Amino acid sequence: MTHADLIQRALEHGIDHAAFVARAEQRAASTDAGDPYLEYRKLNVARVQRQAKTYTPSDEMLAAMRGITSPQTWVCITEDWCGDSAQTEGIVAAIAACNPLVTYRVLDRDTHPDAMDMYLTNGSRSIPIVICFDEHATQQWVWGPRPTAALPIVEQWKKEHSVNSEWYPKLHAWYAQHAHREVEHDIIARMSAHQGA
Repeated sequence: MTHADLIQRALEHGIDHAAFVARAEQRAASTDAGDPYLEYRKLNVARVQRQAKTYTPSDEMLAAMRGITSPQTWVCITEDWCGDSAQTEGIVAAIAACNPLVTYRVLDRDTHPDAMDMYLTNGSRSIPIVICFDEHATQQWVWGPRPTAALPIVEQWKKEHSVNSEWYPKLHAWYAQHAHREVEHDIIARMSAHQGA
């Protein structure tokens, strides 16, 4: 799959942030006992709603987004059961919405594994992954699956705790305090690095 193919896939089969959230809320409200992700979905809807209420792009982020002067496509590969996505996808979507030249689409990881396999993290299909393309289908930057500042912290917690249930709540507490600033910091850094390249 080429970058142009991925963009076309996202435009044809992806959905915007509002549709992604609406679908997540519908799934979370389901009574389908056969859904292995149902409890995660319910938690994540609350996380998404909290981020939507509390995040406003900073002046620095707005200035960076004003610097985009030609069309871009941002593709977010993720799933609504993913806790990391619930804490960060809405922030990325809000950032993308700051400039009408940016088209933002969410592509489901599990439905499009060939797209996901283009952006593995240490061999893993970790999400969310956001890829920015310019109008010529040239990749500008990639972000995800977690803010850069969280990576060493998570590695340390994994060493200290044998199971996810012991360290994952710590990560969500970290997101509550730092997600807005750190997601912005990462995206601004990637945008700046590309502009300086």
